[in-house]
Amino acid sequence: MKFLPHTVFILVLFLPNADASDYDIFMRRGLETLYLQEAEKYVTCRQYTRVDCNFSEVEGFLRLLALYSPDERIAPIYPRQAQQSGYHAVVVAELTIDDDGTVQDLETLSCESGLGDHHLKLNWRLNGKYCGRFSLAAERAFQQYKFREFPPELLAVPRRIQWRATFTLTGQASDDINKQVTDLKSSQVRKIQKFSKANDWTALEAYALNHLDEQKVFRYFAADSAWRLGKKTEAIDHFTHFVKDGGSSYWHFGAKAAAVTISHYYEVENDQEVANLGRASMLEAYLDRGNVLTKAAISDALWRYASSLTLIEQPEIAKAFIILTGIKRHELRHGGIPKNVMEMVNQQISNIESQIIVIGRSKVEQARAM
Repeated sequence: MKFLPHTVFILVLFLPNADASDYDIFMRRGLETLYLQEAEKYVTCRQYTRVDCNFSEVEGFLRLLALYSPDERIAPIYPRQAQQSGYHAVVVAELTIDDDGTVQDLETLSCESGLGDHHLKLNWRLNGKYCGRFSLAAERAFQQYKFREFPPELLAVPRRIQWRATFTLTGQASDDINKQVTDLKSSQVRKIQKFSKANDWTALEAYALNHLDEQKVFRYFAADSAWRLGKKTEAIDHFTHFVKDGGSSYWHFGAKAAAVTISHYYEVENDQEVANLGRASMLEAYLDRGNVLTKAAISDALWRYASSLTLIEQPEIAKAFIILTGIKRHELRHGGIPKNVMEMVNQQISNIESQIIVIGRSKVEQARAM
């Protein structure tokens, strides 16, 4: 199985003349090397295109190096009118960090605002109501952040951090994310419940298909009905569309759609589609917080997602590693993950660690030879 391109797979067990402290050094140097590669790639992309520049790996390697989060931060001041109207928001900005850890420059990348739970963002809008005020409040707070000083070897490229400010009012957002949220009318809910209780999937499928343009969640019911009727191709198409069109805002429905489609596309070896669906999902959050779908189903989809991230044209190794270690951490704390899934997770963690160590060892030996 391929994980890192242009590197030779080798198990740590067979690295000669190295002890445990060497492994720690090699791992650190490997992570630093990969971070610098990804940071340079991202900075170049932002300079010349400014769109579709993937920050995921820069963030991932910084997290693995424990260099991502600010040491000092302040909470932004909630805009008064937005607070009175009950609006919530999430603002994402890119911060350029100076050598001493202060914020040198910043650029707001996005603002989403709306009513209801800030995790689900059901019917929220990009650049929505009060976003100008939310963005200004976030920028004022970000300017006062202080980050850890970078080690000299990591200052070869400009230091960028993407950070988000979340504006949410106590008691206004859902106090239980595991309540199934929909934006259906009560009459529509009763109709769906009637068909479901009667196991009349043909009628439910027809009803959902006739209402696809009204709410996104009808796409889920069309998919689920087709799945129960044995129409797998139609079901996968609808589930895929649902996930990519914001299905995760519906929490349980989104998690089920993501788990089903990721398993399907993984089996047919469409790793890019697995990666696309995984990014659009909230499976990592669902593993820790969801309480309807089984941990077995969610963890199985997550390790497949992580595996596919290592196999796409532009591999996302840090993201894959974080997902896998998150599954392992969940199993240690809470259990509930099947043995066969943990075997795959541990194997993939070992594979990625081994190859990072190979890269780090090469850097250490080069430095010693100078």
